[in-house]
Amino acid sequence: MSEFFLELFSEEIPSALQKKLRQDLLDIFSQLFKEKLISFKKSSSYSTPNRLIIVFEGLQKQIVLKSEEIKGPNINAPEIALEGFVRSNKISNKDLFKKETDKGTFYFFKTKSKKINTHDLLEQSIPTMLQKIQWKKSMRWGDFELNWGRPLKSILALFDKKKLNFGFYHLVSSNVTFIDKEFEEKNKVITDFKGYKSFFKKLDIIIDQNERKNLIEKKLNIILKKKNLNLKNNPRLLEEVVDLTDQPDVIICEFDQKFLNIPKEILIITMQQHQKYFPTFDKKGNITKEFLVVTNKKDKKGLIKLGNERVVEARLSDAEFFWQKDKSQSLVKKVSKLKSMNYFKGLGTYFDKAQRIRKLGGMLSDELLISKEKVELSASICKVDLLSELVGEFPELQGIMGGYFAEVQGFDRDISLAVSEQYLPTGHGSKVPKKFFSIALSLADKIDTLVGFFGINQKPTSSKDPYALRRLALGIIRIIVENKKDFKV
Repeated sequence: MSEFFLELFSEEIPSALQKKLRQDLLDIFSQLFKEKLISFKKSSSYSTPNRLIIVFEGLQKQIVLKSEEIKGPNINAPEIALEGFVRSNKISNKDLFKKETDKGTFYFFKTKSKKINTHDLLEQSIPTMLQKIQWKKSMRWGDFELNWGRPLKSILALFDKKKLNFGFYHLVSSNVTFIDKEFEEKNKVITDFKGYKSFFKKLDIIIDQNERKNLIEKKLNIILKKKNLNLKNNPRLLEEVVDLTDQPDVIICEFDQKFLNIPKEILIITMQQHQKYFPTFDKKGNITKEFLVVTNKKDKKGLIKLGNERVVEARLSDAEFFWQKDKSQSLVKKVSKLKSMNYFKGLGTYFDKAQRIRKLGGMLSDELLISKEKVELSASICKVDLLSELVGEFPELQGIMGGYFAEVQGFDRDISLAVSEQYLPTGHGSKVPKKFFSIALSLADKIDTLVGFFGINQKPTSSKDPYALRRLALGIIRIIVENKKDFKV
């Protein structure tokens, strides 16, 4: 039993692609071994920003394919069918024999038993297998013909501790890996995966993404416990920083206290989505000025901490400027400016949409026995935050920022809450509006979108739903069911 070990070394692969690539590469070679009836005991895949790795353990060195009868065309089939069968199987007519079956008499030929050497099979098959990798976006570089997600620099391929020899475009396989992505003249001869993993561990490079994840979680928890802080659960961000690093460490940084005066959603999005930081919260759930950064090196001189604090300071300064500017601009006075902002071809402008929501919201207010005036006012201003520079910078905050603007400008609490919750629920697991004014505005917005898109024949199909109309329909159902409300249709 032998080990097959393959490493693809390239420029940094985006973290969003790595998980799928690991699985795809593993599946491609698993399928090859299945087709060739080659068994193995265990398979695994790993990645770092620069390395994509698969390992198969306990592979058979050699298998014997038994002789078998291959069925051809019926003896009464046209001559051309027989010629095609002979040609495709690379045999001659003298190799054929006739055999009676339940469905008639057919031509057959008998294959010879043969041995398949796994080493030879891999050398022949690896280039073809690598061609099967599907990239959302690929690139070419230099004068090379290869299309790959990021420039591919080397291929390390071993079977039973011996080098596999093959070519893949301009690259030739080897038993050598690069030690440092920055200094490619530094390399190391490898004989097996255990030695490879152990060698890099001595350099504090962790090949296994699961080990990196455990280490990062451990270091995060140590700092949180020491500082008496909490994190909001964010598995997606954790997975992302795991795939962005191969020598992970965690440091604590902080920004100026004054930025805590701007809406917490701006702080969270700036840190999580733009910078891949972990914002921290006190025991009462309030955001703090401290945040955690997963670095790819130990910050021995404090320069990484300083650099990250400067970056977040600049971003939050911009956000604070936009916040001060946008919150001072009257929502009511800006409603007319929605006339210059197109919503969708055939559905008018955002001003037109707001007016339709206003009318629908008024009808729903009668069903809910709430103030029609408040619902209509919230509908009139609900899309105005789309004109703000903050939403231009942080599109994820549309609606939420509108609610903050309304609150600052003295609108009734019911109105500001309705504006901020108009897009809820945003998906499975998202909360639904509970207040009557929020229910009315959210339903009116979703009903208008559904009716409008169906009206211009932009319906979802079995395979495509580009405007998320199914999600809107499910949102309407959830709002009604979870709030136990009845509406006349």
